[in-house]
Amino acid sequence: MHDGGNIRRHTRFEGDMTSQVVWQDRFGRDKWAKAILLDVSESGARLQMPEPLELRSVVGVVCQAARLQAQGTVRFCKREGNKHIVGVEFVCGFIWKPPAGTVATQ
Repeated sequence: MHDGGNIRRHTRFEGDMTSQVVWQDRFGRDKWAKAILLDVSESGARLQMPEPLELRSVVGVVCQAARLQAQGTVRFCKREGNKHIVGVEFVCGFIWKPPAGTVATQ
């Protein structure tokens, strides 16, 4: 059964939490930015960033409120107004587990 275009492998949990993202730009310079963790699942996260990230970039994501500290690769980046929505897939076998009481959004 098709569910309207949702092809996600895992249930998503709403975020809207402050996080920090670190990465290297195409010139090898270390960069970091504050971001908003929009949602998170076992295998990835969606972030609102102040600047775009290149596809396949390796990033570190830290969000204390979600108990998240992981590395991932950028799977998509799209502009929305003056912000950028970035999809990150976790790497190295990392699996995020939701804190007790967290409600799924699907």
